[in-house]
Amino acid sequence: MKRLTFVTGCLLALAFAKAGSYHEFELYNVRPETAEQLSVLLKWRNGQEIEVDFWDAPKVGRSARLMVTREDHKRVEEFLEQHDIEYDLVAEDVQELLNREQRRNVEHGRRVRRDSNSRATVNFEHFWTLDEIYEYLDELAVAYNGLVRVSEIGRTHEDRPIKAITISTRGAVDQTRPIVFMDGGIHAREWAGVMSVMYMIHEFVEHSDQYAEQLSNTDYVIVPVANPDGYVYTHEQNRLWRKNRSPGNVLCYGVDLNRNFPFQWDRTTSECTNNFAGHAASSENETKALIGLMDQYKAAIRMYLAVHTYGEMILWPWGYDFLHAPNEDDLQRLGERARDALVAAGGPEYEVGNSADILYTASGATDDYAYSLGVPYSYTLELTGGGSQGFDLPAAELARVTSQTFELLKVFGQHAGTLSVTS
Repeated sequence: MKRLTFVTGCLLALAFAKAGSYHEFELYNVRPETAEQLSVLLKWRNGQEIEVDFWDAPKVGRSARLMVTREDHKRVEEFLEQHDIEYDLVAEDVQELLNREQRRNVEHGRRVRRDSNSRATVNFEHFWTLDEIYEYLDELAVAYNGLVRVSEIGRTHEDRPIKAITISTRGAVDQTRPIVFMDGGIHAREWAGVMSVMYMIHEFVEHSDQYAEQLSNTDYVIVPVANPDGYVYTHEQNRLWRKNRSPGNVLCYGVDLNRNFPFQWDRTTSECTNNFAGHAASSENETKALIGLMDQYKAAIRMYLAVHTYGEMILWPWGYDFLHAPNEDDLQRLGERARDALVAAGGPEYEVGNSADILYTASGATDDYAYSLGVPYSYTLELTGGGSQGFDLPAAELARVTSQTFELLKVFGQHAGTLSVTS
């Protein structure tokens, strides 16, 4: 039997670099219907023969998008047919799909500006650039100086600041109240996750009176864009870039920051793969910055939330192996409460469970690291999004999705406020 294997990043990145576009790439929907078929798909994550890029996390009974180079599509189809995995070719030219997505979002932005009676620049009808995000954070720090602090916690390889924002009705976070620690955008292309974090910041700061009870007993420490270089690169150069932008070797750039944390770190792939864990644990500036911030507040962090897209899942530790966290029942119950709040707001029904069981094993991830520090509630949130019309949500759906996701995020914060910070 011909063995088809999965490594994202090297040949795909080189093919993109050579062509300067994704015109020579195709997009499939694949739908595993059994656990065996899902296992086959997940095993593509190891090997050296052919590369595919999953845009969504594959799960039993649900479609996931899969990008391949045009020259490999026949081998991919043969392999899928061999394992009786249902598939559809949804785009023969990925670059044209991305171009249409961009045109649609630009036109939506024009309509919003044309129809608006306000000159407000802050809206959730478009995906914000890094400059827009940082400008907004700095504006909040000035306008709400009794509630907000903004700080630079590190610099990236390309010398961009990594910014954190704290929200506390006491002004400064003094670690006498439970802290919710959050980060978004650790994977550069996951724009909708960043926007969901920004929407939560907007609500808690500019409409803090509506959440007075929650903010009276809970503080927030948030890194909205944990991978600034990669985020800018997706806006300016390569929409589908995932890693940071530190050089790996003479051919390839980037480390998957969500594989670079020191708890159970393992170098499992090469520099040119999309999930390269780095040459050593904590090798990256972004990783060090997040670790330093967690260390600063770890005495009071009671909730950790890593915001990702896509997959519609609420995942709890451990993820590095098929082991369940000791307080798995509590983690599961709270995850289900958050899911139910999202459904009540009109959102989709997320799957809740252990990371390795539902998704796949992954070493060196942020949620496992936070849990290893003693944070009792640690989750990775794979939000809703994507579709056949582009990589990301259409901008026209962004306001709805971010507001629905906020209902989910509130549940975690409300529970954090019930927890003690004393040992």
